[in-house]
Amino acid sequence: MLTGRERELLLTAARLFLGNARDDEALSGLSGLSGLDWPSLSDVAAKEGMSGVLALQLERLARTYRLNLPLEPLSLALRGTFVANGALFAELLGLRAVLQEKGIRAILLKGGALATTAYGGQIGLRPLSDLDLLMQEADLPVVREALLERGFRTASRSGTLLTKGSVMFDLHHDLINASRIRRRTSAFHFDGEALWKKAVPLDPGDRSLLVLSPAHQFLHLAVHAQKHSFSRLIWFLDLALVSRQLDWEELLLQAQTTGTLRSVAYAAMGMARLLRVQIPAGVWVTLPSLSRLEARFMDAVVGRTAKEPSGELLVAFSIPSWIGKLGYLLEFTFPRRKVLSDVFPTGSASWFYLRRVGQILALALIYLRDALRWENPVEVPKPDSASRPAVGI
Repeated sequence: MLTGRERELLLTAARLFLGNARDDEALSGLSGLSGLDWPSLSDVAAKEGMSGVLALQLERLARTYRLNLPLEPLSLALRGTFVANGALFAELLGLRAVLQEKGIRAILLKGGALATTAYGGQIGLRPLSDLDLLMQEADLPVVREALLERGFRTASRSGTLLTKGSVMFDLHHDLINASRIRRRTSAFHFDGEALWKKAVPLDPGDRSLLVLSPAHQFLHLAVHAQKHSFSRLIWFLDLALVSRQLDWEELLLQAQTTGTLRSVAYAAMGMARLLRVQIPAGVWVTLPSLSRLEARFMDAVVGRTAKEPSGELLVAFSIPSWIGKLGYLLEFTFPRRKVLSDVFPTGSASWFYLRRVGQILALALIYLRDALRWENPVEVPKPDSASRPAVGI
């Protein structure tokens, strides 16, 4: 975890990228360079997915203000991401030819869709571990077989995560992986027909590869980031970039329909507090109030100390009935063995169950301890001031 000047510099780089900060804020953080822990800054920037954005902003500042900054590790990371992502997109190009030949449509999700759109085609700025593709369930075996013929491998006969060297494709037929945790549908329920109807081509004239509409993309990013406890700052940057394309009224309507209002609330609060994103006043009025536990979680997110699987557990707050909440928590804690064999083909189910119970008990103790001494709840911007940039950490 970063504290002090290093953390503020990382956040300032993200805000500069969005136009929500001034150069003098970054220059103030860079004054007295000997006091900065550059190795720690580089390490945590990588963990937060922010190496490329940080390198881009610091390189620009160094050129503009003639600063001598130790940027080699960050510049190397930027070039490394460019090369790794280039390999991913080269394989995607080959797969697109297969999709066109077979008349199959797929939706490129998450970072893969954003790297070439929201980040202006600067693919070194948005690190990717894999490319996620959504497709019709009937088409998934066809695409899987096509990838196997192209030299990809999978860990199990029915596995949908396929690898070829450093390149990975993750194939999906439902947006929230409800096939793994079925009771997720008690919280989130995306209409597959609406997703496909509103999806748009990644490139004009080619209907084989699509991206989600801005509203659906924002909701999916928010749900995915919550699943991982918003553990990477780059996910808030993703959300902030997509939010520029939003019709907020449509987003809130879609959020109510899909059961994702609380996920939107977490995302909006994080964007406002961390990145100074301006959220329209009417949005705060519509979003649900957070419980004490949720507010404590958001404090941890903003402080960059939130632990997994906190976000997954908070999905229970989006489920209406107490029976539904309990059913979800039980299924999340003790997934079906078939799911475990697909996700962890070489692991032990018993060991996973013990580890998951240990994680949840540890989190419960942490939150109980903090709740007993906690005095500063998260402040949600009031409607009359929500249009002004929120204060940082």
